[in-house]
Amino acid sequence: MNQHQKYPLGYKAATKVIDLGRAAFFGSEDTDLPKGRGPERERDDRTPSFGYVGEDYEEARVLLLGINPGNGPNDVRHASDEKMMPALIEFAKNPSPNSFEEAARAYQEACESWPIWKRHCSEIIGAGCLTLSQIAYANCLPYRTESCSGFSDDVAERAANLYAYPLIEELHPKVVVALGKRSAEILGFCKKLIPNLIVWNRAQAATAKVLEERSRAAEELFALLGSSTQ
Repeated sequence: MNQHQKYPLGYKAATKVIDLGRAAFFGSEDTDLPKGRGPERERDDRTPSFGYVGEDYEEARVLLLGINPGNGPNDVRHASDEKMMPALIEFAKNPSPNSFEEAARAYQEACESWPIWKRHCSEIIGAGCLTLSQIAYANCLPYRTESCSGFSDDVAERAANLYAYPLIEELHPKVVVALGKRSAEILGFCKKLIPNLIVWNRAQAATAKVLEERSRAAEELFALLGSSTQ
């Protein structure tokens, strides 16, 4: 491929992960892999996912970063995995700009049905007067785990420096929103400072304190995007 060819945003960070493989993050291919799954689900669990970059991302340059992909509660593919996993698997097997864009489109179509989108991402997008196409979304760790978000700090440090920060450098966001304190902890392992980092409290119990923190985060996002709250 011509070295001067323009790649889709996020492609370079994603292909680096594929080149490194799961063992670079966990120490081995099988460490912290979800247990008791059938062949199809195990293949899904071994496949990295890289989120998406909206087609109008350059208009706002807001990057939302979660922790890592969810497993699903059983050995049956749920509807969102049926939509996106074939494209993600194809990209992991045959990385190319075209297969990356297909995977990103499939991911974007699926993600709006997830609980985190219904509870938090839609609220963040609304706070910034944004559309789904104006943001990018990914996870700090692109792999599923048995421990869910409780993976070790060694893995968190590798996730920060092997994927999350390279993605940030590639996307050059104006604002990075860490979806939850664990996501912010992972980003704290980055070897370089992340400017304009907002932490969104994603606690399930919407206490007065939690709502106050979310309100402050929304105001900060709105201000960073150069908007007026009036």
